Amino acid sequence: MDPEVAVILDDIVKALTALGVIITAISSFTNRQKLNTMDEKIVQAAVKAAVAAETARIAADNSMIAAANTVKIVAKADEVKAQTAELGTKLAEVREAALAVNAEVIDKIKNGGKER
Repeated sequence: MDPEVAVILDDIVKALTALGVIITAISSFTNRQKLNTMDEKIVQAAVKAAVAAETARIAADNSMIAAANTVKIVAKADEVKAQTAELGTKLAEVREAALAVNAEVIDKIKNGGKER
């Protein structure tokens, strides 16, 4: 082989190798940018997930408070219902007593104020 051809071939191989190194460096740089972008997206997603988890925890706490308040409200309603029933019974007793007194008064009036 001619020494000049060998030198040209050697130069071509070196140029192709250098070109390969440059392409690899560009590819590596591009991949690194993609990884940085992906890292940022992962961090943003993690922050959103943490915010959502905290919101869910607060909602759960509020639900528990609401449930406890509902139990108290139902208990108070039951108490008021019982008091209302008791009051109704007492009103019925008062009504019966008033009717009895009215009946006595009517009888006295009919009998000219005399008791029987």
